[in-house]
Amino acid sequence: MNFLERIEKGPVIFDGAMGTQIQNLNLSDTDWDNKPGCSEILNLTLPDTIEEIHRRYLEAGADVIETNSFGGNRIVLAEYGLEDRIVEINRAAARIARRAADAYSDQEKPRYVAGSMGPGTRLPSLGQISFDELYDSYRLQVQGLIEGGVDLLIIETCQDLLQIKAALIAALDQRTDMGVSTPVGVSVTIETTGTLLIGSSIGAVITALSPFPLAFLGLNCATGPDRMRSYIHEASRLFPGPVFVMPNAGMPENRGGQTVYTLEPADFARPLAEMVGSEGAAIIGGCCGTDPSYIAQLSRQIASITPAARTIQPMEAVSSLFTEKELTQEPAPFLIGERTNTNGSRLFRNKLLKEDWDGILDVAREQAASGAHALDLCVAYTGRDEIRDMKEALSRIVTQVDLPLVIDSTSPQVIEEALKMIGGKSIINSINLEDGEERARKICRLAKRYGSALIALTIDEKGMAKEASRKEEIAKRIYRMAVEEEGIPARDLLFDTLTFTLGSGDESLRTAGTETMEGIRRVKKSCPGSRTVLGVSNISFGLSPYSREVLNSLFLDEAIQAGLDAAIVNVRKIMPLSSIPEDEKRQALDLIYNRGKDPLFGFIRFFEGKEGKVREELDDSQGTPEERLSRRLIGGSKSGIEELLQELMKQMSPTDIINTLLIPAMKEVGQLFGSGKMQLPFVLQSAEVMKKAVSYLEPFMEKTEAQASLQIVLATVRGDVHDIGKNLVDIILSNNGYVVHNLGIKCEIETIIRKVEETGAQAVGLSGLLVKSTAIMKEYLEEMERRGIHVPVLLGGAALTRDYVANDCVPALSAPVVYCPDAFAGLAAMNSLKEGSLLSTKAAKRAAPLKRTASPEAKDAPLQKVAIPKAPFYGSRTVTEIPLEEIYPLLTEQVLFRGRWGYRRGTLSAEEYEELLRGEVRPLFEQLKEKGIREGLFEPKVVYGYYPCYSHGNDVVILNPETEKEVGRFSFPRQTEPPHQCVADYFRSREEGPDIIALQVVTIGEKAHRKSQELYDADAYKEYLLFHGLSVELAEALAEYWHRQVRLELGIAGEDGSGIDAFVVQEYRGSRYSFGYPACPDMKGNELIFDLLTPEKIGVSLSGEGQMVPEQTTSAFIVHHPQAKYFKI
Repeated sequence: MNFLERIEKGPVIFDGAMGTQIQNLNLSDTDWDNKPGCSEILNLTLPDTIEEIHRRYLEAGADVIETNSFGGNRIVLAEYGLEDRIVEINRAAARIARRAADAYSDQEKPRYVAGSMGPGTRLPSLGQISFDELYDSYRLQVQGLIEGGVDLLIIETCQDLLQIKAALIAALDQRTDMGVSTPVGVSVTIETTGTLLIGSSIGAVITALSPFPLAFLGLNCATGPDRMRSYIHEASRLFPGPVFVMPNAGMPENRGGQTVYTLEPADFARPLAEMVGSEGAAIIGGCCGTDPSYIAQLSRQIASITPAARTIQPMEAVSSLFTEKELTQEPAPFLIGERTNTNGSRLFRNKLLKEDWDGILDVAREQAASGAHALDLCVAYTGRDEIRDMKEALSRIVTQVDLPLVIDSTSPQVIEEALKMIGGKSIINSINLEDGEERARKICRLAKRYGSALIALTIDEKGMAKEASRKEEIAKRIYRMAVEEEGIPARDLLFDTLTFTLGSGDESLRTAGTETMEGIRRVKKSCPGSRTVLGVSNISFGLSPYSREVLNSLFLDEAIQAGLDAAIVNVRKIMPLSSIPEDEKRQALDLIYNRGKDPLFGFIRFFEGKEGKVREELDDSQGTPEERLSRRLIGGSKSGIEELLQELMKQMSPTDIINTLLIPAMKEVGQLFGSGKMQLPFVLQSAEVMKKAVSYLEPFMEKTEAQASLQIVLATVRGDVHDIGKNLVDIILSNNGYVVHNLGIKCEIETIIRKVEETGAQAVGLSGLLVKSTAIMKEYLEEMERRGIHVPVLLGGAALTRDYVANDCVPALSAPVVYCPDAFAGLAAMNSLKEGSLLSTKAAKRAAPLKRTASPEAKDAPLQKVAIPKAPFYGSRTVTEIPLEEIYPLLTEQVLFRGRWGYRRGTLSAEEYEELLRGEVRPLFEQLKEKGIREGLFEPKVVYGYYPCYSHGNDVVILNPETEKEVGRFSFPRQTEPPHQCVADYFRSREEGPDIIALQVVTIGEKAHRKSQELYDADAYKEYLLFHGLSVELAEALAEYWHRQVRLELGIAGEDGSGIDAFVVQEYRGSRYSFGYPACPDMKGNELIFDLLTPEKIGVSLSGEGQMVPEQTTSAFIVHHPQAKYFKI
């Protein structure tokens, strides 16, 4: 019975950790042959010892033992000077294991040897080693293992998809050359981030590797079994072959200088057995920390378990290095961005000719941001080295653009060199039969070898097919060759039925549109399982720009209805059909369907002079250097900025460039923002350009020039951890010529005063989000007055009002105090200060004097009596395994897009604003969500609990669940005017019997906070704004998500409304209140929540002012009473 037949009989058990067993040996330098740490040399120096380790695992019940050859490739062995002994060492490793397995093997329980192939020490996707070097390194290892008698090969602990491909192709080639069919399996390592080390998701792994003939696919190392469960579930659902799982003995801990794994054998084996019984895992074993006792326990626990039947939904997708993209999109089509192509974009071609690789990357990113699902990459240009250009472009794009790639070239050599740099599953564009089948077959074999999909054009020896019947005829011929003879899966073959321009006036092409659509229908029917793709813009070649957009958009929609699966387009120039006037639609459809006597003449005449909303590409070649610099800054493009500055410095000083070109351009950006014509993210892109330009110019400036600007000290006040608003002020001011000293968050007044005295700053900016922070601002102003620090102060923050600043803050300081509702108000204030015209804020109207909080007796009639829900438990619990996919749907787009990100409608029409959201904002949203999952940036965690309580006047008294004694109380203010509401009213009094209160603290984690800071420090202002806004809003969504879990546990979720809008307007029973907001403004209430829940265990701490750290955290208490809603004091 061979290994593949054995898998069919039931669960297969691999051995445990060879490395751990070796580490436990007391070996001398002689044993190591003076190469300590090289475990593979022990196959030559201590073969009996290695065989004894194998025997212990076989005694424990292992069906498969792995050779001691994890580091047996050339790259690793060369570090020990053993590069000439690769075959010898691997052959010895295999023979040792073979002897042991044969000694324990019998007909009832055959034993097998797996040749272990580790990942090496270099990541090819990061350019640390080439594909060919890795390939050669692994071929020699495979040769030795097969010569030594292994039954199968396992490429394991993999961290980079490109490394896997190199090893896998080497193994398949070597076994073919040796005339054997040794099975090959792959096991990847998913880190605690939820991805491979390089950043690949489990979906990307399955997509990239499914085209290869794998004996199995699975996971090993990095974590214990529980953390692998969700990924094994995905693999069992999506991968068509056997699934493998080999975890560590829990998470490692350092105890007394020793690495210790935390799970006992029974606790290790139990979840693995469950994965066999519930997920259908076919192969299980142990990785780091698992000695023979773990394998023995595993063998006992699965003895009576039958693997669960699996319902497999194979991946029909392509992938980048990081994530997969389904080829079947709902709604259709799969969009392939066409602008990274020398034949399709003058801008891209010019950047290639200038070798502006960063600019090329910008074009790729722009296509990704526009909503494309993949990128068509073509760098062919007469007279240039296409292979070199392809390598240069790919070296940047594969790790910095999260989209699958379509490699567009006529050269098999270029295609293969490209495929050697792509870890994901790409698409080759393309094959045809123009020169017969030889070249087409060669490219089919490349697609098969590297696991790629393939575009096929309906072209043969007679030329391009124009009629639907010819398109079908050629497609059937290619299908037979590619699918039936060369083994390309039909689902990976995309037929381009070709279309031709309707704008040429050529009578033979008047029906080009209808022939193309009929061709799509016929090919879909005649070539089962295959897909169709189309270069849409060919239909409108030669027509005016705006009419092209209309025609392309209508033709794409008609083609989709005919069955089109994918389209190569400039996504930004596809218009929503709802935005196209009916008369324009009629003209386009008449041309497409050849209706009327001369539809082309009618179409051209109708669109004469029409401009619409065509968005032209930015072309650096037009205008003076001054105009081009301004255009770059306002357009937010850094590409080519240094060359422009060099050109300008030949005729202007750096100071003049800043003062006469850059600052006026930034002023125009501010005016565009203020008039609603530019959204905040685009402002920040411009600020990034400004920052780069000034940084480049500074070394060329006289020292006195660089120090001449006004200075301001910015700080978030004591106890407040919110800094996004302050940082935006920093960005805007520093990029308008002011020197900013940004002191960060939770700043004491002493720190601020010291910085003012040290720098001689001419102004101070104070920021804070909370109601409490507004009082602290006033306190700071009073201290500045007392200390004689009479510099203007700018105040900003969500809880501030103009009247509060004018009535309470202005009188506190003998210097201008200015209310700044946004960053540009701060800029206006600094400009006024510079001009000597800055004045304090005046109130719009005098506010009425604040009244004291009413007494408990002031409350109106009592609320209705309701049944008290039953607590599912008392005390606190922690939850750390929360899928982000369940939280994302609770994000409120309007709050995120308009509030956090600043994409406001402004002067845009409803249609234009929707187009902005569709073309720019939502694609960014999707990318950031995927990035959060892929890079493990968001770590949702919750600590929550239920406590008995009762109300006493304006207080809610919390009780110990066991002793029923008071452990603390929340004190709430009461409205001074009817209806005299107070939060305490929603709870039963002591006399009425105990009530229940739920408490929760939720966080998105410290990683999100660190990432925000990294982006800010890197001057990536737009990405900083977007990421920070998403992370903070995600914490709010998590709070909403867990509030619903609480309602479910209390049995009151049946009263919930439906949809996210229902949550926004509180269509559920009860309410969730957070300290620092109007109904309960005193942040000190968080101290009791922390005392009861101890959120430190989920990484959350509390500042002295009751504020939580990290910022992406919320706390709340939950009231179940149906009449509890938000109100203001």
